[in-house]
Amino acid sequence: MVHHQKTTSRKLFSTVVVMVLLTIPSYASSATLAAIEKGTERAVSLPSKRFGRCAIRSLKNDTIKGQNRIRTFNGHVISKAKIDAFIEHQMDSLKMPGLSIAFVNDDQLVYYRAVGVKNNKTLEKVSDATIFDAASMSKTVFSFFAMKMIDEGLFDLDTPLHRYMEYSDIAYDDRYKSITARMVLSHTSGFPNWRFLNQQGNYDPKGKLTIQFEPGTKFQYSGEGYEYLAKVIAYLKGVQKNELQGLISKTVFEPLAMKKSSFVWNDYIEKHRADGHFRGKPTSGYSSNAKDPDFKASASLQTEAKEFAGFIVALMNDKIISEKNRKELLKTQSVKRATERSKEQQYGLGIVIEASEFGTNYAHGGDNLSNTAFYMFNKERKVGYVFFTNSEHKNAFNKNLVHFLSTN
Repeated sequence: MVHHQKTTSRKLFSTVVVMVLLTIPSYASSATLAAIEKGTERAVSLPSKRFGRCAIRSLKNDTIKGQNRIRTFNGHVISKAKIDAFIEHQMDSLKMPGLSIAFVNDDQLVYYRAVGVKNNKTLEKVSDATIFDAASMSKTVFSFFAMKMIDEGLFDLDTPLHRYMEYSDIAYDDRYKSITARMVLSHTSGFPNWRFLNQQGNYDPKGKLTIQFEPGTKFQYSGEGYEYLAKVIAYLKGVQKNELQGLISKTVFEPLAMKKSSFVWNDYIEKHRADGHFRGKPTSGYSSNAKDPDFKASASLQTEAKEFAGFIVALMNDKIISEKNRKELLKTQSVKRATERSKEQQYGLGIVIEASEFGTNYAHGGDNLSNTAFYMFNKERKVGYVFFTNSEHKNAFNKNLVHFLSTN
């Protein structure tokens, strides 16, 4: 029995390792990270303060009343008390300031916790009202929204985007005229991650948008592509890019009761957002903030675990978008080839896909240096989880979480 549990844990963990590799920060060099820690580059470094263990508080919500056990990916059932104890231990051992975490079974939220502190200097506590940075998990939500726009006939997945809107930033290179929404959402557009990062990973404000290979021929993770598609959708809708927030609210957030979630900074987020931390110190990292408030399809979603869990339920249970476009979203569209450091990775439209012994897992991570997040769900088993932390400890926490879920 013990040998079987260890084998199961290794198999599920190997799946998750592949998924999180895509979200390891690629936006900064080691020199830039050191500068951020010192407070000399794009982030304000504040003194840290040790914080005490924070009591875990239960969410009083009808959707989780009476649910004392949570079903996991391997079919095991774990008590809430065990998960509470696991979380408390992880918060202490990893020195995680704050955490928002939720589990879903079938079409229900079965577990939710918001714990820790928003800032380990002020010691203001995380609460059910606290908002976290989703970072690159924004891509899944934006992809879902894009598929809804396709359902409504706004544009086609395989029509070159330049036929809808010319893009002056890259008009000098005719290869851009072949880029489609499918290429953008599956990271095969040929664009770099960000134009303002040079080949060494250092910030260059004068960076020019380029196409680095023939569009559609291979995988390269790109936030630039998502921003291009967002501009096209805004153009077709006759609105400014920031006004896409209103469209996403109407078509996705409101039906899913995601009342606090937003791609654009607002007064509520200003008041309730958890401060990021890097190496134990409060710092803004690369997260959205009042000085950088605008809509970024690839990175600016502000939300928390309970609301994002509702989005996972929609993905698992065929809500809002058509069956045809859901299949497109969740099928393999591109492949990130294996390297010496990573395994081959399959990508759908804004989502990572990996086979496991329990069926297909779908996932994505988010990493803005001082705020990190991750979700994973299994559509066949109807189970999933999501968490946000205002620290860089996503990978360590997720590794320990998967081991815990696999062996209990």
